[in-house]
Amino acid sequence: MKKFLLIFAVLTFALSSVFAATGTLHLIFTNGQIVEESGLNYYEFDVQAWLSEGTEVLGAGMVYVEYPVDIFGDLAITNNIVTVTKTGILAGTFPEITIELYDIFKNDTYTDCYAITFDSPFMGNPDLKDYFSNVSIDPLQPSDLLKIRMLISGVGYGNVLFPSYIPGIDNVYYTFEIENFDGGLDVSEAIEVVYEDTTTNDTTIVDPPLEPVGSIEYKSLVAAWKKNTIEIKWSTKNEVDIEGFIVKRSINGGEAEEIASYLTDPSLLSQANINVMKYAYLDYDVMASNSYSYTIEAIDIVGYAFPYGPVDVITDFVVLESYPNPFNPSFVVPFELFSLQNVDIKLYDMSGRVVRNIATGTYGAGHYEYRVDCDDLSSGVYILRSVINENPTSQKMLLVK
Repeated sequence: MKKFLLIFAVLTFALSSVFAATGTLHLIFTNGQIVEESGLNYYEFDVQAWLSEGTEVLGAGMVYVEYPVDIFGDLAITNNIVTVTKTGILAGTFPEITIELYDIFKNDTYTDCYAITFDSPFMGNPDLKDYFSNVSIDPLQPSDLLKIRMLISGVGYGNVLFPSYIPGIDNVYYTFEIENFDGGLDVSEAIEVVYEDTTTNDTTIVDPPLEPVGSIEYKSLVAAWKKNTIEIKWSTKNEVDIEGFIVKRSINGGEAEEIASYLTDPSLLSQANINVMKYAYLDYDVMASNSYSYTIEAIDIVGYAFPYGPVDVITDFVVLESYPNPFNPSFVVPFELFSLQNVDIKLYDMSGRVVRNIATGTYGAGHYEYRVDCDDLSSGVYILRSVINENPTSQKMLLVK
């Protein structure tokens, strides 16, 4: 605890004289799952973030994790049950001197809470900012930050979450320019279900009564493509006696069928212990040439279903990530079209000059891959800009020779 207070005080002092950057930073805990390795059970989840306004590179931040002690024990860091891997915009090295772009250290704050702090040794140096990636501004495609794994030592049920009682919660994230965010930090989605049950019981299924026992108020339901998957997100209020949710899907106007259930997926269990509940499900079994429609059903304690939806997802094209990145001396630009589309893909240097015309014109439905040779270009950061059907996307590409 003393070590945490000292580290937090140093970080706060170093960053006390700052200006505010525009926007609210939204932190997300997601993709929680139990994995088995070498006869041991681990719980792992991802930490993601997106920015509601502006374009920023993270310079430093702290992720707090409160956890159920009956599943993991206490003093998780001290007892060496936590491993952390940098992912997404925190991963990688400075290419010319091969040192990590971000440093990480971990420490316990309470017996049921620990902190993970990351910072960049190049924070505040504008000449090196191009080697870092901006925080996503798309709530359906947030930036990956960390993968956290914890050793399971007991059987129980609960959540990992960013605790609301942390002091100065709106001032624990800073930009590359050492600015905090004027909208503060939103941790309403920084919660993920943990469920470990080693027992096996027979289940008797009975018809629900004519009248429901529980109740629920839906707030929102959205579904959109996320790379090669479809992400369905919904939020609720005032869940009373709700066990969990079922996700149903219709393909090309067909009959809706169940694809996920709280009975087998712990992330779909009710989170009724907080004011506004937010849920998400990733559908991997999809093809971009199809149209999809999704319905959510909340199931109360006697099995009564409260449906919500449907919401439709239709697409004409998918822009895939170009690879490898970093590259030397070439990379591949893949994309898929499902109808006739106007395409314009170019590579720019940091001055805005076009250095490669990759694809221009009208293209029919199909999968395309273009290999781009940059042997004559110098090392550095380039911008790959794709405009399909007047919808622009961009990707930073790093050439390292």
